[in-house]
Amino acid sequence: MTGASGRLRPDPRRKARFREIARGIVAKDRYNRKYGIAVDTAGAIAQALERAYRDGVRNDPAAAFQAPEQDDAGPLEWALIPPRPRDAFWSICLYTLGRDTDLPRDGHLAPAITERGTPGWTLVAGGYTPDRVISDRSIGPLVRLGLIALAVDLPVRMIVTAQGKETWALFCQRGGTYPEDLTDI
Repeated sequence: MTGASGRLRPDPRRKARFREIARGIVAKDRYNRKYGIAVDTAGAIAQALERAYRDGVRNDPAAAFQAPEQDDAGPLEWALIPPRPRDAFWSICLYTLGRDTDLPRDGHLAPAITERGTPGWTLVAGGYTPDRVISDRSIGPLVRLGLIALAVDLPVRMIVTAQGKETWALFCQRGGTYPEDLTDI
């Protein structure tokens, strides 16, 4: 499908791969600079981009630039969640839903103020409230993606949606141990 400019829509999986490659390069660069190892960040970025381009062209030149269909009602690919909101979503799901072996807790997000005085949300699960407040800027993309939403029958609270629960279940089923690794895209 084409946009207003006549170009094909970008592939969200390719964008996620680029983002994760870039994050890896930056992390390696920081480590190398910290321990005084020679750094060639520009070369590493160029090699990563060339490799990603070759992978896209090698598979199917026409299909490489088309966005795959994403089911709006089904689970979302973990890597397609932006990095900072993904950290927040992981914390929210871990506290409110637990892993497969854990008993689910009746958790939610309650309004709070961050250390900087900006609006945010704090986790409340099983009577436990951590000190950390998640900013609105991290929660906003999760709401837009449909992973969390305001609870309709309760006072101002946010809960994980059915799509969010499916996304978390798929992530756990694939053996994801975020943030150590990402499941394959």
